[in-house]
Amino acid sequence: MSSSAAVLKEAVEFEKKALGKYIEAAALVTHPETKESIEKITSEKKQTIESMHWVIMAEAGEIETEKPAPAAEGEAPASSASKCPFSGALAEMGIDITKMSKEEAMEKMGDMSKIFPESSDS
Repeated sequence: MSSSAAVLKEAVEFEKKALGKYIEAAALVTHPETKESIEKITSEKKQTIESMHWVIMAEAGEIETEKPAPAAEGEAPASSASKCPFSGALAEMGIDITKMSKEEAMEKMGDMSKIFPESSDS
């Protein structure tokens, strides 16, 4: 495993510990607004942790990323700097993320923690 992947994996472990503390705090708070805020933070932490698993796998060379298609003659090559590794699979499901903002994409995807349960310890 590359040193960057190892450092990122360690960071995820800290995120998991923080998530545990937020969940613990949510069970103890008395104000509904505070509880709602903490629940939002826990949801975001879960999404961050799940996303980081993919980043770590990519950094460690455990997954292949899509290669850009060769540009047609006279056409500028498309930049893949911000290409989502899931755009191909999403396109197969009828979701073209290239034509939407980040906010629209996140809204379409919904709560990823429901799709990927917390038990994924990659």
